[in-house]
Amino acid sequence: MCSIKQYDSEELHTNSIVIDTLAGTTFNFGNLKKAGLTAANITVSAHNEGFLKTIENIKEYYSAMDIHDEIILVRNYEDIINAHEKNKVGLILGFQTATSIEDDLSNIKVFKNLGIRIVQLTYMGKNSLGSGCYESNDDGLTYFGKQTIRELNRIGLVVDISHVGWETARDAIKITKEPIILSHTNPYNLCKNKRNVPDDIIKKVANTGGCIGINAHPALCHINENKRPTYKDYIKIIDYVVDLVGVDHVSIGMDLFDGFQKWQHFHWNRRYDELYSQWDYTEGMKEETDIKKITEELYNSKKYSDKDIKKILGENILRIFKEIWIND
Repeated sequence: MCSIKQYDSEELHTNSIVIDTLAGTTFNFGNLKKAGLTAANITVSAHNEGFLKTIENIKEYYSAMDIHDEIILVRNYEDIINAHEKNKVGLILGFQTATSIEDDLSNIKVFKNLGIRIVQLTYMGKNSLGSGCYESNDDGLTYFGKQTIRELNRIGLVVDISHVGWETARDAIKITKEPIILSHTNPYNLCKNKRNVPDDIIKKVANTGGCIGINAHPALCHINENKRPTYKDYIKIIDYVVDLVGVDHVSIGMDLFDGFQKWQHFHWNRRYDELYSQWDYTEGMKEETDIKKITEELYNSKKYSDKDIKKILGENILRIFKEIWIND
């Protein structure tokens, strides 16, 4: 009986549009494909890069697409559908900080033309738009931050408030006229790390029509004290957010940075020690291919219909992309 269930969950995964709303800076395209991903949000700016450095980062992915037949650039909703039909992985280029636009709103259109489709407002610290989650003082969105959101809405790019300070996030939700997302963030009520967000922000994001991408980082899904987080804890977080805001507002944002080298993790942990975890990874969720466990666990739980599982795996966030990515 178990083997039949597993086969059915694998078939469900294969037939679903599966989108990781934060795969990070990765060139491990083979694992993305083995994971059964249809598309993934790929980070080209996270550590306060400026305009020119971000252009260089984008060029790296253009070069990769020249030699990797299994990946394509996502510019619109139809590209994701085509990736699914042709068994390819669509790369959704995104920012994890908006420092790349510098102080010029016209740069947003330049980046859109180069393929950027998701813009996270801040990283861990303060920038010209507002405060990141680990700043001691969060004064909310700046004037430039408000103007940036209006421009992102106008030209059709997705606003992401992961990593953003709570007051800055609340301001962003008030300003946006389009659905807003938390691409890779968990409930603070379950895991007391400021990188997560309180329930009121989750509810406000859902009220815009947006999505909350559940994060697999061990520091953010550590819901049992002194115990290594596991993929079953990850599923409990999905259950919690579904109960809080409904199944139409939950997605998958793994945040694994699959393929990172040890020195890269060391450098990152030293820079952002608030996110340090004594565990290198959540048990059962070490690399992108483990995303299949999510489908299997949701299926075996019998709490979710096949339709609901498909929504969580990708259809919810795809709906948002279709609504926001205009004229592409």
